[in-house]
Amino acid sequence: MEFRKVRAEEVLEAARLLMPTLPADDTQARRTIDAAPQSLGIDFRRQMVAVKGGRVLAACLHIMAPGHCATILPPGVSPTLNADAQCRTAADLIRADVAACREDGATLIQSLLAEGPEEFPATAYLAAGFRHLTVLEYMECDLDKRATAAAAGPWTWETYHDGLEGEFAALLEATYIDSLDCPGIDALRTPQDALDSHRASGLFTPQGWSLARCDGRAAGLVLVNRVAARSACELVYMGVAPAFRGRGLGRLLVQRAMNSSRLLKEPMLTVAVDVANTPARKLYLQAGMHIVNRRHVYCVPSLY
Repeated sequence: MEFRKVRAEEVLEAARLLMPTLPADDTQARRTIDAAPQSLGIDFRRQMVAVKGGRVLAACLHIMAPGHCATILPPGVSPTLNADAQCRTAADLIRADVAACREDGATLIQSLLAEGPEEFPATAYLAAGFRHLTVLEYMECDLDKRATAAAAGPWTWETYHDGLEGEFAALLEATYIDSLDCPGIDALRTPQDALDSHRASGLFTPQGWSLARCDGRAAGLVLVNRVAARSACELVYMGVAPAFRGRGLGRLLVQRAMNSSRLLKEPMLTVAVDVANTPARKLYLQAGMHIVNRRHVYCVPSLY
């Protein structure tokens, strides 16, 4: 079995393994592939493939994002292989794609897998050297059904601008200390990489990013972006520096996120939260958000 980057004449054959719902007509299928939004890092010409006897038996694709972050999509494997061969082939192909991610400059390599009874492809990722990091719960809230709340207490707010870039990055790093939100992932990227990744999540709008101060000191931040594919905003990240925890700032950050979404004229707010982050989950549920999905996060723990 040969594991390598896809050749031009193999792109469609490989894409059909990744996307079984592609149109049966080759011309229409190629149009679908060509219409993939390369602005989001989706480029089928970057597929990795497993080839034997001139046939593509498996395909894998990673998406690069700002902040040196790569997401490897679940591989597509030919049903002509038996279950054991499918898992072995997928694992070897994922391993080859990790190397391709490194060549593209990725320092954080991850995959998000939907919940389900199937062990594959999770076993393939584990065999390829990934580790299970956490489970994310996806929540959302209809803002038309929630009352607008005003912030109270000793807090003042600043909206993001380029002059605050360094302070946002430093505060972001401070909020990682003893954080329950995907602990360990911060060790795989710099604060600036994390900030760049958050900026690239959806459609960045400076009005959605806020920093809270107390007596002039940076205390917490909340980052809200528009969602590209629907009429909604996403609470991309929020965090409180250790010295200011336990003072109700987290609740105000959620309120700030909802108010920012309203200012951006979006009727829905979404968020993804680590299931182990009990305080944040409680805040979101109390704010009227409800769970709509769950995904398992796998990542490469270190350089090969």
